[in-house]
Amino acid sequence: MSKKIKFYSILAFFVIAGSMAFGQTVEIPTTSGSFPGGSGPTTAAVGPISLMRDNSNNNGFTPATGSNLITVTMSLTNQQYAASGAPNIMNTYTNGANIISTGLVFGAAPTTSTGGIQQGVDPGNTFDNLSSFSVAPGGPLDNRFTASTGLPAGTGIVGGAQFPPTGEANGAVFLFTAGQVQYDRPGGPTVNNSATRYYYGDLVINFNRFVINPVLHIAGLGGSYRYFPITGTNILDPTQWLSSYFTTELDITSYTGQLLSGNGNLAVSGSSITNSYSTPSGASEHTIGSLFDEYGAASGSVKINAAVKTIRLKIYLRGSNSSQFNWSAIGAPGPGQQISGGTRNPFPGDIWSVSVSSALAQLITLPATGINLTGSLNGNDVKLNWKTLTELNTDHFEIERSIDGVNFVSIASKAAAGLSNTELNYSQTDPNITSKVYYYRVKLVDFDNKISYSNVIVIRKTGNIKAIDVYPNPVVDNMSVVFSSAKGSYIISMYNAAGQEVQNRKADITSDVQTVTLNRGSLNAGTYFIKVKNINDPQDVFNQKVVLQ
Repeated sequence: MSKKIKFYSILAFFVIAGSMAFGQTVEIPTTSGSFPGGSGPTTAAVGPISLMRDNSNNNGFTPATGSNLITVTMSLTNQQYAASGAPNIMNTYTNGANIISTGLVFGAAPTTSTGGIQQGVDPGNTFDNLSSFSVAPGGPLDNRFTASTGLPAGTGIVGGAQFPPTGEANGAVFLFTAGQVQYDRPGGPTVNNSATRYYYGDLVINFNRFVINPVLHIAGLGGSYRYFPITGTNILDPTQWLSSYFTTELDITSYTGQLLSGNGNLAVSGSSITNSYSTPSGASEHTIGSLFDEYGAASGSVKINAAVKTIRLKIYLRGSNSSQFNWSAIGAPGPGQQISGGTRNPFPGDIWSVSVSSALAQLITLPATGINLTGSLNGNDVKLNWKTLTELNTDHFEIERSIDGVNFVSIASKAAAGLSNTELNYSQTDPNITSKVYYYRVKLVDFDNKISYSNVIVIRKTGNIKAIDVYPNPVVDNMSVVFSSAKGSYIISMYNAAGQEVQNRKADITSDVQTVTLNRGSLNAGTYFIKVKNINDPQDVFNQKVVLQ
């Protein structure tokens, strides 16, 4: 949401945080000491950053420990514009000691003035707090954000950290989308209109464990660059300046989003997060006392509709039909102040920020105790089996069931061994199921009330229709192959994109519905193919593409 003007810049940005009005949330406060040091621009991964528990609506952060501990790491991948590598070759732009050799970087700030009027991009802290803007209000207000689902829209995540900063503030991770690259691409400037988007790369947000329906807080999608032409007569007349507008936009890979709250410019449709304003610019609120009202950035909170460990956002830059030139300056006020050579000053681009929060109750504990759950359908009954590798101070198991894969209820309880250093097997029957699809997991409760979970399995009641399914897809850890009405002996093979077999196992299917778990092991992220072949019928073959994240 940066706007570049040869007098000042307004940056809008975003926060990694949440609010807790009626329930505890985990967020990142700026002043907590959670942020590592360092300034941008950089392409190095950011984090891991520890989220903290918000006990009293943005003014009482305490560490989240034990089963509540969650960290976030952000990284940039699939860079499309870099100093090396075809087909999209980007020049290296410098402003003093500042070097930007990729289209996307963490950490950017408006430059201090050079020669009285020129502006570029200086190194900026990778982290900052919401509402740190040079012209008030500029940045998105507290009520533009919602910490988590279940809280009222606009509950906020900033707390007392508005003007002036008081109390505990929420934090943000800054990014910069370089608009200059579109001006300098081979063959001349690319089009700067509302209908064309240019793909820059991916922002990958990794949690240390699964979280249900995390909330992204996005601020400052939008920027502008202005210059006063040589033919101008009154530099204080805003109508004589020429403007170019652009905005960063995001696509969520594999999941959909839901807009919880925002400043009116943020639009969410399916997996796309866009800016709906006709002249996207650098401020999320109307600016006060400046030559230009830089309102036009998009800010708000977006819920991810899934249980996730990794969120991948594809990053695009889009122009505007209202722009008077393409991306960068085509002239300047006087001698020695034009853009030339490898030194770029000013350096157009969009400074924005992103963060994440979650309700404490929506954190999913990793299955660290070796609980492996399997299940099969026999008639209308579901037979569940699980085993533990070792047990220490274990009290009991709770068998949990869900019809949507998110909201689980306990249906039975079984005593645990308490202490064991050998593999133990347990079982439970869920009789007379009525829905077509059920999700199951097992929760282990220790004597000190610490809990851990098994993997989640799916049981489908499909009648006599033969079906083979692979889930989840995309895959983070392990995947399951579900056989429905498909009794027999099968070979399950997994191939990489080069056609090489990387995994192979035999499965004997003896139940109406039976799940076979495939361990990811050390396989790298990428595209793979699952082939399931009936040993007794070579023509009976099932194929499915899966993506490992």
